[in-house]
Amino acid sequence: MAIIDRIRADRVGPPLLPAIGSQQAPIRKEEIRTPFAEHLKKACSDAGVNVEFSGHAAARAESRSIDLTPIQLSRIDTALEAVSAKGAKRALLMLDDLALIVGVEKRTVITMVDGNNLRDNVFTSIDAAVIA
Repeated sequence: MAIIDRIRADRVGPPLLPAIGSQQAPIRKEEIRTPFAEHLKKACSDAGVNVEFSGHAAARAESRSIDLTPIQLSRIDTALEAVSAKGAKRALLMLDDLALIVGVEKRTVITMVDGNNLRDNVFTSIDAAVIA
């Protein structure tokens, strides 16, 4: 195997769809988790909050070195309850120096932006905003 093929194999990982004629079931997108995503999931569980992080949000948090404390996770959980009670579907959540877009029904953080990258951002497709 050529070096470039090994690099591509290492970066790409397992295919999401099986090879043609294969009996192997496809790997679902939600089954692919990074170690950081697992860390976030455990942190939520340890804090006793019902909040999920999308793969995109976990990647953003990891790439920007965003660490959420148990208190911040609890504030996200409380904010989700508040906007859910108002009937929101997708909300902008301002938490300290972070902006999070959350899917309220599934209690999922879709993406997050830290203070260093907030300037000049436009948030669309939201129906609520909350400051936690």
